[in-house]
Amino acid sequence: MALNNFDNLVKSIINWSHRPDLGELIPDFIQLAENAMYANQDENLKVRSMEFISTSTTNGKYLALPDYYESARGIRLTVDGNPDLVYKTPEAMKRRPASGLPQFYTILGNQIEFDRTPDTGYTIELQYYRKALPLTESNQTNEVLTDYPDLYLSGALVELFTHSQDYQQQQIYKQRFIAAIKGANKSDKRGRFGVAPQISVDIGMIV
Repeated sequence: MALNNFDNLVKSIINWSHRPDLGELIPDFIQLAENAMYANQDENLKVRSMEFISTSTTNGKYLALPDYYESARGIRLTVDGNPDLVYKTPEAMKRRPASGLPQFYTILGNQIEFDRTPDTGYTIELQYYRKALPLTESNQTNEVLTDYPDLYLSGALVELFTHSQDYQQQQIYKQRFIAAIKGANKSDKRGRFGVAPQISVDIGMIV
């Protein structure tokens, strides 16, 4: 069965697990797998299809993050020189009372905070990673399912076997899930940068 949409994914999860009795919970397992794609202790998914650019105009010291924001790649002011803002952790951010051209930013909750209140409406270009739109009955597919269907299948099976307390199968599919994330990231890097050139070594020069 082709793993090309939400309905077929649900059927495949049932077939692979041999647990038709858990059919009503499978949308939950898929949602939990989506969360784990972007937040786990091993490696998070970061591929080109997740990269977006959002343009906004400053209207005060805070700017709302886009929907499905996952992490920032960079923020640039589209003024003369196109200066990049420098990220600071919330603890390291030095808030300046005077208004002016921002130099630093941090992320607080669902907002970007600048180090100072902009003295005018600057155009901000945010380069960021965006999570794929969640799979549901009304949203049958997304770019992650299209490009990496094994990631969805193995991730959902991790959650199903966790629920079933079948920890042997859970560990098998957890390893597959993490391997699928690492494989997707590695494949994406090869597509972005190409294969690294091989370095030949003259054995005769080694002492």
